[in-house]
Amino acid sequence: MSVQPAGAEPRERANGLNREEGPPLHAQIRDILHRQILERPLLPGSPLPTEEELQKQFGVSRSVVRQALSGLSDLGLIRRQRGRGSVVAAAPVLRRHLQRAGGLDEQAAAHGQRLRTHVIAVEHAAPPESAVEALNTTNTWKIERIRYLEEVPVAFMRTWVPRDLFPHFTKELLENASLLGLMREHGYHPAGGPRQVQAVAADADLAHKLHTSTREPLLLLQGVTRDALGHGLEWFNVWHSPNTVFDVDAQVTSQPTSISQEGVRRLRSLAQQLESELAALGHSTG
Repeated sequence: MSVQPAGAEPRERANGLNREEGPPLHAQIRDILHRQILERPLLPGSPLPTEEELQKQFGVSRSVVRQALSGLSDLGLIRRQRGRGSVVAAAPVLRRHLQRAGGLDEQAAAHGQRLRTHVIAVEHAAPPESAVEALNTTNTWKIERIRYLEEVPVAFMRTWVPRDLFPHFTKELLENASLLGLMREHGYHPAGGPRQVQAVAADADLAHKLHTSTREPLLLLQGVTRDALGHGLEWFNVWHSPNTVFDVDAQVTSQPTSISQEGVRRLRSLAQQLESELAALGHSTG
C-alpha cells in the first residue's frame, strides 16, 4: 500500500479532475476552461492551449479533449479554426433601448441578432409588495426565464403577471415565445410604464444562471408594464449580463426664450391686423 506524501493532492484530483466521481472527464475539463474564461485569465482573442497540450495537462485522450472543446464552442465561448487551434470568442453584446418598453426580440433583430428563451418555471406565487401595488392583485403567476444570445445567457427574468388576466399561461406556452406578444394575442396591449436601472453584484444563483462570476456587476432593470387603460400587466426584474449596452436618446431641454416688450407689441399689432382682415373678408362674402 502506497502512502500519499503529506500535503499532496489525491491522485484523482492532481490535475483538477476527479476520476472516481462526478461528471464525465470532458465535462470537467470544459468547466475548468469555462471558469478560466469567465475569470479573465483567458481574454477574448487569446489562443487556448493546443489539443496536445490539453492532453498532457489533464492526462486524457484526444477524444476527451475534443469533446470538452466542442462543449465550449456550443456555448459560444470559443471559436474553433481548422489548422489554427481554438481562440476565446468575444462575448456577444446585447443592445437595448432604455426608453422602449418590451420588444427585446425586435431590438435584437434590428442588430441582426436572434434571442432564444428558456422558461425555468411558471408557478402560482404571491408577488412582492411593490408588485401587488402595481398589479392590484396577489393572485399572480411567477415566471422565470433566461434569454440567450448566440447560446450565451444574457438576461435572467423574474416576472409576475395577474392570473385573472392570463389563466392559460403555462411553461410550454411561454417557451421561446414573447410574453408581451402573448398578452396582445389575448386582447391586452402593453403600453409601457416606469423603469429603473441599477448596478448589482451577482450572487451565486445569478452567477450560475448567467455563466458569470460571483460578485460580477450586473445591470438590474426593474419596472411595471401597463396597458393603455392603466391596468398592470406585468411587474418584473431583469438581470443583464455585463455584456449588455443600454442605449439612451438624451435630449437637451431648451430654455424658454424671453420676448421683449417690442416683440409683444409687434405680435399684438399682427393679431389686430389679422382680425381686421378676417372681418373684412366676412363682410365681403356676406
